[in-house]
Amino acid sequence: MGRAARKKPYVDKVNRGFAKTPEIATPSYHEKKHIFFAYSEEDESDVLAAETLKNDFIHRRFRVYQSRKNEDINMKIANGIENAAVILVFPSSSLQMSKTGSKLLNYADQTKTPLLSINIYEDFQPKGWLGAILAPTKSCSANFDEVIQSLISLGIKTNYLVLERDEENEPQSLEEYLFYGGTKSGDLSANYNYSGQEFPMEFKFLGLKSGKVFGEGDDDVGAFTLAGQYKLKDGCGDIEMHKQYVGHHSVRYNGKISFKAITCVIEGHWEIGETRDRFCMRLTLPRPYTAEREKTPLPKVSQRQGGKVMISYCPCQYDLAQKITTGLISKGIPAVCPPMRVHDMIKIAAQEARVVVPLMSVAYEASDIAKYVLSYVDEAGIPIVPVKTQDRYTQSGWLGVICAGALWIRITNTNDFEKRLIDLTKQLHPYISNSVDEEQSVDTLVDETLPQGYYIQWGQKFDMTFNMFALINGSIAGEGHDEVGGFIINGKYTCLPDKKDLEFQFKKHYIEKHDVQYSGTTTKHGTQLFFDGKWLLGTLSDSFHLEVSFNQSSRPKGLHIMLSYQWNNQELVKRVANMLKQMNIPIWFDIAGDMKGNINSAMANGVEGAAAIISFSTVAYSNSINCQKEFTYARQLKKSIVPVLLENEKNLQNTWLGIIITSLDKVNMQDESQLDLNFNILVQHINRALEKKQDKDFHRSQVITRFEGGAVRGTYYQYNQAFDMAFDFFSLREGRVSGQGNDDIGPFTMAGTYDNEGKVCFVKQYVGKHAVEYKGNIDYDNLGGFKIKGQWNIDYQTDRFSLESINHLNDDTD
Repeated sequence: MGRAARKKPYVDKVNRGFAKTPEIATPSYHEKKHIFFAYSEEDESDVLAAETLKNDFIHRRFRVYQSRKNEDINMKIANGIENAAVILVFPSSSLQMSKTGSKLLNYADQTKTPLLSINIYEDFQPKGWLGAILAPTKSCSANFDEVIQSLISLGIKTNYLVLERDEENEPQSLEEYLFYGGTKSGDLSANYNYSGQEFPMEFKFLGLKSGKVFGEGDDDVGAFTLAGQYKLKDGCGDIEMHKQYVGHHSVRYNGKISFKAITCVIEGHWEIGETRDRFCMRLTLPRPYTAEREKTPLPKVSQRQGGKVMISYCPCQYDLAQKITTGLISKGIPAVCPPMRVHDMIKIAAQEARVVVPLMSVAYEASDIAKYVLSYVDEAGIPIVPVKTQDRYTQSGWLGVICAGALWIRITNTNDFEKRLIDLTKQLHPYISNSVDEEQSVDTLVDETLPQGYYIQWGQKFDMTFNMFALINGSIAGEGHDEVGGFIINGKYTCLPDKKDLEFQFKKHYIEKHDVQYSGTTTKHGTQLFFDGKWLLGTLSDSFHLEVSFNQSSRPKGLHIMLSYQWNNQELVKRVANMLKQMNIPIWFDIAGDMKGNINSAMANGVEGAAAIISFSTVAYSNSINCQKEFTYARQLKKSIVPVLLENEKNLQNTWLGIIITSLDKVNMQDESQLDLNFNILVQHINRALEKKQDKDFHRSQVITRFEGGAVRGTYYQYNQAFDMAFDFFSLREGRVSGQGNDDIGPFTMAGTYDNEGKVCFVKQYVGKHAVEYKGNIDYDNLGGFKIKGQWNIDYQTDRFSLESINHLNDDTD
């Protein structure tokens, strides 16, 4: 859709600068490995012993892993352990109780990274998980020579660990800017006074970092550069700068720095010779400043404390998940098995879960829903107690990282289910014994409505699409996608003193990628809540904007209005969308003109959740195969369709679109001068659609999701010949069959129903042609796959067909 020339946001920078330690240009015939030190960072004695030995290696020019400042556990795993030649472990009681240490060393154990135990306490004997991991390992004292001899005896090629020429053991910490921005980005305004007049200063950029000031700009005198220094203490500070006009004189600036939330004010006097006057600069920071430069404490809020065990599962594990849930409840453990919908699972995890139990298996690891939900759980810091539900399986990839430090229970045999359930209960009891049982009040600001918004980078807007978003009891939870990929968000909000506005912070975690920090304040505009502030990724920072409607209990939950349009009319559609948002009408539309991820899956989700589809009808719309698919699928699901004419209806008379909309009530928006009047007519149609009862959808939601969507192949038979069906998308979710694809006849959409007994019926609608009815039965396997066999019918013709999922995964062995 004309976006190929756009710069790729975030991810290119991250891949170049964050995902791996930068490689040195020196020719090398072996992979560069380092020594990783694993010790308790909370115990001063442990730190002293580890740092002493680490310095011995550094002084002898050995390559030692240096973690980045504020590096989280997953980045330590990715950067530290994955490329370690050996891990030096400093066993202690503090390390044994450390969740971070447990996660690191369990992952090292899984990846079979060599370990060497460094004895720093003669009377300490590791037990539990630490004792099990270190039992087969060699040990030695903290003497450097003895450690080197031990490494050699382990087969470690120590010469490969020596730094190359011009290579240094430099810390990988990436210092954060206090501020980096410019006038055009909207986060900086500056002026100086002279002879009773005020003159603006336009900055191309201004940076404040590690006590230094640097910048470049322009004002009435001419172009200038800026350099100086600042010093902060107890939330305020002093600043001194020299403004050098290019080819001309310089001006000295002295002033004071003050902070309030995310606003930084620098004001004082400029001076040149005997002449002096005032100046002022206002900066919008990427996050609130605190006295501890690198640490911003989370707002203190009265947050709801979950008290339940949540079972996290994939579609083929529903029956087992229900069985475990029922068994835990019978033993006095409060447990919940949420619906197979990612937004419900994340919401329940955020508000009700004290601990989460993932049912680990090949199918679970392959499940996108499981990946999003457990990623949120991990980011939110909710404890995890895994259950292995498949023999000869070892978790890896994203699941291996998240569950690396957790002790798991095996439940793979029905014969000892009760015994294993008792073991699980024992593991869960410490988390549940002190949970709050009584009901707590729930303060919900946003729940059933979805935000729309964007972030700015390199002067460009990049849209963010949300599938779930909630502000409840001081917590922020969400899930969605943008140009970089799928993400989950987790954070906090709190009320500003003496104001109705909110201050917020949240982390946007790209699944299996990096994190971006967001912070700022909200403002209320009618029924809309606006989020404005800064995002921060290392040294990168810029602004963002979100807007979302407050909860409106009078609206049916989960329904939206889908705007279906062709790319040429995007600007008008945006205007209509903004007008609908101002009226608190939930909308769904592809603001970017090209749906993210699987376009067919995204379209299906939009149509299925719609109370009505607004079709912006033009000749270009009728010529678009994707628009035709949307329209065809909406008719299959018997959705209310409101055509909005953007061209003379006569132009559409000989098209498939013109034939269908002839009998429908239409809204004419050809004349933009009459937009407000015709918009009111459109709103009347929308309100009627939103008020309709959705009883059949309620009953359908009780059916178990069996296949989230993935690779599927199919065959139908006719005249003793087999004809392949190629699928772009297929799913079995909550009793609804959805699909799109192609065969010898042409492109088609599929829509229908199935039940919990395995009976399935759907209609295959060829785009612009006839329809075929399919009926059959579904069989499921324990890896998340399925097979459907049955008969197709059209008029008096009938024959057999089959569909099956394609499983590319193989079981891992122990």
